[in-house]
Amino acid sequence: MSQYPYGPHSAHGPGTPGSPWAAGRIPPATPDLRLLLKLTVASFALSVLGSLIGYAASSEQLAAAPGVPFLGTGFVLASAVLGIGINAGLYALVYFPLREQRQWAWILGIVFASLAVLGTLVNVVLFLAVPAVPAMSGVQGAMQPLYLLPAALKLVVDVVWLVVAVRPGVRAALR
Repeated sequence: MSQYPYGPHSAHGPGTPGSPWAAGRIPPATPDLRLLLKLTVASFALSVLGSLIGYAASSEQLAAAPGVPFLGTGFVLASAVLGIGINAGLYALVYFPLREQRQWAWILGIVFASLAVLGTLVNVVLFLAVPAVPAMSGVQGAMQPLYLLPAALKLVVDVVWLVVAVRPGVRAALR
């Protein structure tokens, strides 16, 4: 169902030749909207990368932890796959309707990006505040800063997404 249940509205009236809604046309995607779509894909890719690094780190920690019989690598892998699947669904819920220039997807994207920024900040603070696991010594301990790299990049991409989302060029393309 359309955002305008009684037909599209414009300064020229619905369906008049000068309006962007003439003959059912939608306004063309602006460069800002195309950039927003690219940032959505980049955010998803960084999210998947962070999940894979988290899976690798947790698998190594579980292998080194004594007395954890019920949490094996298979359980962690299944959790990672399920998490990535849910994440993909949420990103698709924003990306595809936004590509069709739906305003509700833009609003949902702002909500999700805001939550992602807040969640990433909390995760980074917790990662830095909690002392390193004893099993993460040697090579694993030296790689700890690499675990922060996808989170930092995702934080930057999500903040840029929010900045681009409020540009007038994005609002002009939405219906």
